[in-house]
Amino acid sequence: MNVHNAADLEQYTQLMSRQRLTLQKAKARQGQRPRDRRSRQDAYSKFMLSLMLSGRQRDDRHLIHTSLIPPSYHPCIAPLAELRPAAIRDLQLEIHHRGTYLLLRSITPPQRMTAIMALMEDKKDDVVLLQLYQQEDEISLEATKIVNIGTILLVKEPYFKVMGDGEYGLRVDHVSDVVHLKEGNTMIPDEWRPRLIEIETTGTAESLKLRGNAAVGEHRYRDAITEYSNALKQPATANQIEVIKRNRSLAYLKMKQFDAALSDTGFSTFTSTPSDKALFRAAEALYYLGRYSECCEVLEVLHTNFPENKQASEVLARARSRFLEQKTGKYNFKYFQAKAKKLQPPHLDAASYIGPVEVKQTQSKGRGLFVTKAVKAGDLLLCEKAFSHAHVSDRAADNAGSSSEVTMLVNIETNQGFRGGQADLLKSIVQSLYRNPSLAPAFTALYHGPYEAVTTSAIDGEPVVDTFLVERIINFNVFGCPVSSVISHKNVRDGKEMKEKAHHSCGIWTQASYINHSCTSNARRAFIGDMMIVRATRDMESGTEITFWYHSPLGASAKAEQEKFKHWDFVCDCAICQDSRDTKAAVAAEREKVMKNLKRAYENPLGIQMRKANKLLEALNNTYIRPAHEVPRLLLWDPLLVLVRMYAKQSDVVKCLDSASKVLTSLGFIVVGADTSTTSFAVVKWGLMIDQLVETFLHLKAAFVAIDAYDDAARADEYARTAYKTLVGEDTSFNTTYV
Repeated sequence: MNVHNAADLEQYTQLMSRQRLTLQKAKARQGQRPRDRRSRQDAYSKFMLSLMLSGRQRDDRHLIHTSLIPPSYHPCIAPLAELRPAAIRDLQLEIHHRGTYLLLRSITPPQRMTAIMALMEDKKDDVVLLQLYQQEDEISLEATKIVNIGTILLVKEPYFKVMGDGEYGLRVDHVSDVVHLKEGNTMIPDEWRPRLIEIETTGTAESLKLRGNAAVGEHRYRDAITEYSNALKQPATANQIEVIKRNRSLAYLKMKQFDAALSDTGFSTFTSTPSDKALFRAAEALYYLGRYSECCEVLEVLHTNFPENKQASEVLARARSRFLEQKTGKYNFKYFQAKAKKLQPPHLDAASYIGPVEVKQTQSKGRGLFVTKAVKAGDLLLCEKAFSHAHVSDRAADNAGSSSEVTMLVNIETNQGFRGGQADLLKSIVQSLYRNPSLAPAFTALYHGPYEAVTTSAIDGEPVVDTFLVERIINFNVFGCPVSSVISHKNVRDGKEMKEKAHHSCGIWTQASYINHSCTSNARRAFIGDMMIVRATRDMESGTEITFWYHSPLGASAKAEQEKFKHWDFVCDCAICQDSRDTKAAVAAEREKVMKNLKRAYENPLGIQMRKANKLLEALNNTYIRPAHEVPRLLLWDPLLVLVRMYAKQSDVVKCLDSASKVLTSLGFIVVGADTSTTSFAVVKWGLMIDQLVETFLHLKAAFVAIDAYDDAARADEYARTAYKTLVGEDTSFNTTYV
């Protein structure tokens, strides 16, 4: 929703054509054993040359950075003990060699592009290029920490394919399909052991623990985890085991493996006298897992038992703030706005508030989100922190839109491509689920279309993550997002953004993903950093399904809208779309004719022809049959608002009030008292919530002040603030936005 589709890029069209041709040629060779593979020396020379040239290309600002999603295949779900060894020379092209594994050793440094690549050898001295996708990014972990010269990997059920350049190689899309074999592993062939880095692989629990401590001191957290794990395999006292696990929990925290870190602290079966380190690390893990209530409980024990621990007191205060946010939905939005402007990426330290809502089955649209109690326009329904968020800076986004320097995620199988952060989002979510399996259920429960995922969640004690399931879920549930909806709102106000904008930054919000589309929506989403704020746009009774639009119906033809909805496998049957389908061709043609005449009247070089414009607006209004509060008249509000501005400038209060009232009516509002009568001004029914509503209500306020109707002016101001709060998520910035 509101993400950049790559279909409008010429580069995308060309890329898809090339990839389809490559895929067709590759399928034609399925099952073959290639006899023209490069020799070991040629393959090595080619790889090292490519590695050297890739460093120079980093400064090239005219590149298409593409992440290609191949035809889907399932991760390996067979235990390693049931797999048979295979050899490179026996691999068949375009085959997933189920029931087998390859034992490989790297003979080159890694090259990081969209994948991490290295040239690998097997026991028979044959070589093959290995591509590892969805690995941790370079900020989190250098490629050499994943694969380097001498690294020994076990690839489960290898996928041997024709590469994009016509060469042959192994592609691994599932992170759970690769096993790193450490020193001392009995599966390592004897002939490879002498060439391993000379590190003692045995020792006492104490000596291995000390080596783990040294690795932590050098920030080699993955190595530290290995050392501590080896230490736990040695004879040790209960106290030694507790200390080793506690130390390992720190390394797990540094690697963002919060589930494992929490387990190592002894939570939730602490001894009667747990150490301050165990308590603090358990609290850290719980905090990052979003389990703030339990985090507070642990920190309170820590604060009681170790009152001199000042850091614990500070973290407890922070955890209590998150817990209150989670329970009450009360946030310091002003602080959030300031932080979102400064942080890169704009990931806020905040908790999700899930308000009076619940997920239920709808009659025809699968699952949906419903209110559990009556709510008013402007009420907070959700304030949700992203499950995962990929930020693309405004500068990078501008470059992507104006030059050939773009990042694209392309799915050959579904024939879809997206520009922006979705490639990073895919990698981020895969890694998050792999590191912390406890987070998976909330994500994997989301809609993923007809794709049938594996049901196995772990093999040999390690999590199984299906990359293609993740990609499908992202495809159906991703939201494009600005850094702040305040900025977007100001751009609309200032005429800089006349139509709905697509965003390069994007994220997944699991609870909001259950909200179905309707052009006549009753909720709006807004963003501050990686927080999505969903508020009601009208009063709703308990049990009402919450809807917002996936794409705005404003300024788009019904046919164009329905084309967009095909992506989500539905046809919109809202009142606006149904009325559009029922509108006769002659009526549609008459509206188009009137709109052209209106444009000419408004663009008259001598000034707007007001009388003619009013007559044309009346004629346009008469082409509609159903009441506006049932079917908003989307062609009317914009030209009517132009008149409101003109009458306000001329201080014609009566006509300003009348035109502003018509703006609201055209958007589906029912209002009373928007005139010079003694009837009090009030919104009886809220209509479509668009950015220009704030301006409309403020014009009404000014007009009421001009005729000394101060109570009505106060209500108009209240409505303006409610609209603003709903549109941008909060109202603390109202006075600075509308000074």
